[in-house]
Amino acid sequence: MRRLKKIASLLLIFTFSDCASQKGFVFKNNPLFGWLESSSYERTINPDPIFQKSPNLIAHEFEFPAGGKLGETFYIAQKFGVENQKFGNRLHLGEDWNFIGGGDSDFGSPVYSVADGVVSCIANYGGGWGKVIRVVYKIQNNQSTQFVEALYAHLYTIEVEPGQMVRKGEWLGGIGDASGKYSSHLHFELREEKNLPLGGGYSFETKGYLAPTKFIINRLGLEKKMTEDQFLYERLAPTTGLKTLNQI
Repeated sequence: MRRLKKIASLLLIFTFSDCASQKGFVFKNNPLFGWLESSSYERTINPDPIFQKSPNLIAHEFEFPAGGKLGETFYIAQKFGVENQKFGNRLHLGEDWNFIGGGDSDFGSPVYSVADGVVSCIANYGGGWGKVIRVVYKIQNNQSTQFVEALYAHLYTIEVEPGQMVRKGEWLGGIGDASGKYSSHLHFELREEKNLPLGGGYSFETKGYLAPTKFIINRLGLEKKMTEDQFLYERLAPTTGLKTLNQI
């Protein structure tokens, strides 16, 4: 009997350690959480020791998370910092990337690491988040060091593990639809610090978050001059009939 009780206690510990979070898993009033599904999980690791052991693991250049280095055939359906009426006029804390084919034409398409870094978290939160990957990048600016963290959300598949070192352009997973909550797309965030709470994808302020495309364009290889505007649906919609996510 004692042995059975001990086994039961261990099972409870493992169950709750897999579903609990210190990073905002149960973030209060999180607009992207409708509920937590029974299959929800979160696996995290502290990337600092990995960066310490690999001092040359530095993000020298960045590229886009979908469509290859230059984001070809993808567009931004919802910009960073725009108000969304569906979420109480909160501001969008990331960018929503879609394939120009529209609808679910990008379902399962590759999601790439935007630079060299370390996977800090993989999770399936259910609700409005679905499957999520977080990757930390180390940037060297003259003699100062900065860490930024990317969040890739609504994924169909996750192809990496916490603690894994990834290279720029490496396949992290596939674009999804948060188990049918939306038309398929990639929700992509860049945070100014690592280990920020998960958050809700929308907020009344954007402090702590970066405008992803502007940030990446400033750190691309200089082989092609680019601007954020060329990715916006306003330039593509007249010829393709594309819609923003607010219109879908």
